[in-house]
Amino acid sequence: MTTNQKRTTSEPDGWKALLANPYLVGALKFILPLAIIPAVFLGLYLTEPYEQFLIISGLIVAYFVPPAGKETIIPLAVVLGYPWWLITLVIFLLDVAVSLFVVWNLDLAMKLPLIGRLIERGMTAGRNYTVTQPWLRRFSTIGLILFVFFPLQGTGAMNGAILGRLLGLEKRRVFGCVCIGSLTSCLVFALGADVLLDVYRQDPTLGIGILVAIIVAVVAGVVGWRVHKRRLRGRTP
Repeated sequence: MTTNQKRTTSEPDGWKALLANPYLVGALKFILPLAIIPAVFLGLYLTEPYEQFLIISGLIVAYFVPPAGKETIIPLAVVLGYPWWLITLVIFLLDVAVSLFVVWNLDLAMKLPLIGRLIERGMTAGRNYTVTQPWLRRFSTIGLILFVFFPLQGTGAMNGAILGRLLGLEKRRVFGCVCIGSLTSCLVFALGADVLLDVYRQDPTLGIGILVAIIVAVVAGVVGWRVHKRRLRGRTP
């Protein structure tokens, strides 16, 4: 056996040894999701004009502050002139970072001061959701996707990842469900806002009418959802 052959056969063993190191893997799982967020800011800084970069950076910060969510940040960004695909990509990458961090570091993250409190709230919301929605355990994959997709209070990428862990799903499955729910939700809000803005520019009266109809439908849905939850809570012993 030649020296080159020895090197090629020994290299995989070296990589396996590195990946088998729990300290190295743990550090990568902690750092990699967090690195996505500054990478998003850097990409926006390099591609957007400075004023536009400041505005979208403010929207990103607001996205992490309740009760703001996709239903407010994405349409606002479209109205401010950002392409629908850009804000979709940005919010989706943020959800990827958050969900990946929770899936990989749930136990460790609970020990962090600020993040730990947020995760505890998410775990409480997840437990309450599974109590009021018993079908979720039977249709865990679809249920988790819908949980992330619908912009209700207590839902989202972080709480979706927490809920998936509480349901005992595999980490890859949880991450996949969160990504599907997040991406579809972002596309619905971004494309919907873009189409509605085009309609408003062509016919303001029609655009306002559609917007009012959507708001009424959303409010009715939220009220109905809360009434349904109260009834289920009243039935549980």
